[in-house]
Amino acid sequence: MYNPTKLLKIVSVIFIITAVLGMIGTAALYIMIPKMQEIPGVDMSIINSALTPMNLVTSVIGTIASVAAGIFGFGGRSKKGAAVSMGIYSAVLIVSVVQLMMNGMFTAFAAVDFILPALYWWGLYQSE
Repeated sequence: MYNPTKLLKIVSVIFIITAVLGMIGTAALYIMIPKMQEIPGVDMSIINSALTPMNLVTSVIGTIASVAAGIFGFGGRSKKGAAVSMGIYSAVLIVSVVQLMMNGMFTAFAAVDFILPALYWWGLYQSE
């Protein structure tokens, strides 16, 4: 057991909320794809290229790791579990940024995605 800092608790709650909302959004998007094909003027090639099986797997793994990191970080029961789950999330984040770079869609705003994990790592480091 360890004593999580306020920063770690706040970031953990944010991770849980964003992961749940992200999974709901991803599921809704996959459910809406057949309906979107019926709308005239919608370019499905862009949507189909963005929604690859690799992106779906990355999204699911990232969501599970994010929720786990949030639970471990907030609860303060397993510092090792928090570090492992955040490590997996960080690896998924790096893979997604590399995918953006390979597709030529990388922008400076991708660096914003690293703010919460950095705060989480800092809060975990400060926890006793």
